[in-house]
Amino acid sequence: MINDWSSIQDIEYEFNDHQSNDQLSNSSILIEKALQRIPTCTPDDGARQSALLHTLLQWSQFAQEHNIRYWIAYKTLLGYAQRDGLLPNALDVDILAMAQDTSRLAELRTLNFSSDYELKVHPQWFIVEKTRRSYFDEEGIDFVGPNARFVNRKDHVHINIWPMYDYHPNQTRIEKNSKPMLTECDRNYKWKSSPKEWTFPLQKYLLSGIKVWCPTDSKNLVAHIYGKVSGNLSSIACVNGVWI
Repeated sequence: MINDWSSIQDIEYEFNDHQSNDQLSNSSILIEKALQRIPTCTPDDGARQSALLHTLLQWSQFAQEHNIRYWIAYKTLLGYAQRDGLLPNALDVDILAMAQDTSRLAELRTLNFSSDYELKVHPQWFIVEKTRRSYFDEEGIDFVGPNARFVNRKDHVHINIWPMYDYHPNQTRIEKNSKPMLTECDRNYKWKSSPKEWTFPLQKYLLSGIKVWCPTDSKNLVAHIYGKVSGNLSSIACVNGVWI
């Protein structure tokens, strides 16, 4: 467990700085076992679920090698809370990172680290209000909400990297002796704040066989975003070959 994230560049992750080929192979085996437990409904589900998990594995390795601070969020966190794994109908993976850490991602995006994976950073990531951001189609930036994306070029899936702020963008004053809060966009793109102690210190857990960083109080955060019943298994069902 890491308590002081201010020294992120100086720390070593407790699960080794670099994953060996044997470790990656073992992770791939765990992913394949996890996939057997994830329901499918449409003909494309199995391939997409596999692509998402292998993309998350590559991201976790990349983040570990470059000391990138992140944690799973939104429906990816919901999947962890409900079933310790990927939601069966997931189309992408969601993670959060402190907004100010995006500058680090901008530095890393130019690295030619893989022919199959690419880190895309929105050129206007420093603009907090999403409606003031633009699309940059020529650069492949077809998003304005996330600050960045980790893209699997081969399988055409991605990880959204959303910003977390240590202040409320719509508040100009901070009350004295107020509890430290973090602010993010909720599922309706409205600002939503939560106690910092719900997120930090981050914890390392397994999500469908992959070691990822999670908020320290996942239960409260999931309920805060999705409601109190969200901790139970989702009501996702397959009806006539369609997820509902």
